[in-house]
Amino acid sequence: HGWSVMMIASNGKGQVPAKQNDKTIDFWDDFYKDLDSNSTEEQPSSNNDLEWIVSSDKPVVLDKLSRLLPVRRPSMRILEIGCGVSALSRSLLERMVRHQEDGKSSHLSYEFVSTDVSLVCLEHNLVRDATFIAALPDAASLTYSELNVLKELPACQLHKYDAILDKGTCDTFLFRSKRTQKGSSAHVPLLKPLLNNVHRMLRSGCEAKYIIISPRSKLKSVRDFNGFTSVSRTKMSADLLGDAVLVKSNADHNPRTRDKPAHVFIYECTRNDSYQPDNDEPFADEGMTTINDDTICKKCQMTFKSFHGNVDIQDQGVVQWTRRFRNHIIHCKGNRDN
Repeated sequence: HGWSVMMIASNGKGQVPAKQNDKTIDFWDDFYKDLDSNSTEEQPSSNNDLEWIVSSDKPVVLDKLSRLLPVRRPSMRILEIGCGVSALSRSLLERMVRHQEDGKSSHLSYEFVSTDVSLVCLEHNLVRDATFIAALPDAASLTYSELNVLKELPACQLHKYDAILDKGTCDTFLFRSKRTQKGSSAHVPLLKPLLNNVHRMLRSGCEAKYIIISPRSKLKSVRDFNGFTSVSRTKMSADLLGDAVLVKSNADHNPRTRDKPAHVFIYECTRNDSYQPDNDEPFADEGMTTINDDTICKKCQMTFKSFHGNVDIQDQGVVQWTRRFRNHIIHCKGNRDN
């Protein structure tokens, strides 16, 4: 049942090559060690102490996630990035296996790979889930593996997954950038390597999905990323999720509302197979300082001239038509009818 932690190959001297900032990895290692040290047999850490954003065992969340997965493949290979000590992959796999046994799923097999940069949390998860993994049917597997999603990927990770799950990774990079970002870039620098690597790891030809669970109502860099043909958002209200919502509206300074649970949003991002991470501009509004009749939407191949047709934009306003075409490029779903 594939249940070992896959270590990154050493450099021959017993040392693991540095791949993400060592201070960052040390921080998370210490964080997870503290969780374990504060947990005792008499007072173990609750599941919610180990989760981010929303509890991972809520059926309404798991069923929503399973419905977003590509349905055309008999086998399903799913990657979770930045898993921490969350039980999301385990909970979703358990739910999907149960649906399969009840005849509610057409998939024949499931392979889950749950990853993080911290070996401490991976070892924690392996011990926690060993009994569960050993009892899985032959057509299902759960593996824990070390992966740095910001660095160059090994060849074995390219074009491999039908779906990638993200519960907290994108938010963590956004938070880090908010504290450290300099300059006036419209897009968070850390998200460029993240999103390009997500694109590289997703399969082509199967409408592969990047699925994000976030407390944020807007993810501008995700929305504008040229590597997706479409990005849709579902709001799961606090009323629907109840005490499963673990993030509070602390950004709201109104004392009457700031301690209320926030909403949780699920983003469904579909891979754009024509996007080339090594050659194309990653974001729709970059490389577009000027727009002329030959400017092209890379998602649907429509030119600005085709977009405004026979309309004399000098009469109706160049600024207005330029803004409309920029918005088309950002929100285009990859066909000429949108």
